[in-house]
Amino acid sequence: MKKVGVNINYSKDPEGKIKKYVEKVIKDENKDIKVKFYDKLNCFNEMCKTELDFFIVFGGDGTILNAARHLVSCGIPIFSVNIGHLGFLSCIEFKDFKDSIHKIFEGEYSIEERTMLKCSFIKNQEKKVFYCLNEIVLYNGNMARILKYNIKVDDKFYMGFKSDGMIISTPTGSTAYNLSAGGPIIYPNLDLISLTPICPQGLAMKTIVLDGKSDILISKIENNESVFISVDGQNPVDVKGVPDIEISRLDYKCKLLKLNNYDYFDVLRKKIILRSEECEGDKD
Repeated sequence: MKKVGVNINYSKDPEGKIKKYVEKVIKDENKDIKVKFYDKLNCFNEMCKTELDFFIVFGGDGTILNAARHLVSCGIPIFSVNIGHLGFLSCIEFKDFKDSIHKIFEGEYSIEERTMLKCSFIKNQEKKVFYCLNEIVLYNGNMARILKYNIKVDDKFYMGFKSDGMIISTPTGSTAYNLSAGGPIIYPNLDLISLTPICPQGLAMKTIVLDGKSDILISKIENNESVFISVDGQNPVDVKGVPDIEISRLDYKCKLLKLNNYDYFDVLRKKIILRSEECEGDKD
């Protein structure tokens, strides 16, 4: 390994102590390696032109999701370190960073590929495109009114819905909003897409799990109030008046660097199902 990129959520490190520690740990392990810190998101374009061996992200799940959306087309593996709260997507907690870097330089890791989604639509004669690692959510800005819409899968009519919204989730995102809305937990390495209606009218309207190659079309959205989509929990985008919203698997996959001793089911049990583990950020 020759070059490593690092991004730290600086709201968690205002005095730069983590930055100094990270550089020291990496240099102590390999003094010849180049460590490049990227402070702002607009630097991700520069990073794609740099031959980084892997990219270390320090933050919570939101920081990791943000990095995944920006780095997916670069093919750079992401190694995530939790200094946030839940940190379900993180490979390790911050206290284990030094030992983990040693294992990485010893080759004790693997690269996981995760499915990502692309959402696109045309509004005001301009095409909008968004990427996500977790989920795309269609919802009513005024939750007192129900949302009506149709869904097609691979050009075949699936169902007309009356609900508070719809969650279109990847396997990685299945443990997030999808799970809270009654959807299933899906093993993250699978190539699938799940559709989970939010508070639907009709007891039979449950989650459907589709092949990852499926093309999804949301159309005939009826609502007198504002209608929004949210991608990975980011700022809402107003889609009122948009005739069609297309959702499909992204051609690229997110690459996550995982240590060989990483145990998905242990993390799932402790951080999601039982919430029995005190997470790094919960100590504040």
